[in-house]
Amino acid sequence: MSVAAPADAELLRLISDPEAVDVAAGATARLAVTVGTDAHADLAVEAHLISPWGTWEWMGPGAVGGELPARGTVELGFDVAPPVWVEPGQWWALIRVGCADRLVYSPAVKVTVR
Repeated sequence: MSVAAPADAELLRLISDPEAVDVAAGATARLAVTVGTDAHADLAVEAHLISPWGTWEWMGPGAVGGELPARGTVELGFDVAPPVWVEPGQWWALIRVGCADRLVYSPAVKVTVR
């Protein structure tokens, strides 16, 4: 519910997009987004990592939750940890964030394993 909210007020928005990941097999990197809100109350958020089949075992967890503070921001992140046996290659990943009946999707980024 909103009462006299400015026309440009957003319940959920991306503040920062994820950055491309370049990681060696056996190492770990992070894939994250920052989301924000104009709401005047704390909100529960849930983020899902979306990536191709075959990467789910080493990118995750599949979902993370957090609390988005009133008129604030929160970072939601995932580990990219390909085991040493993963062949070098390139994949993609994006993050979907849900909150109070709203969904936002990050742009897809390249995930490179060397």
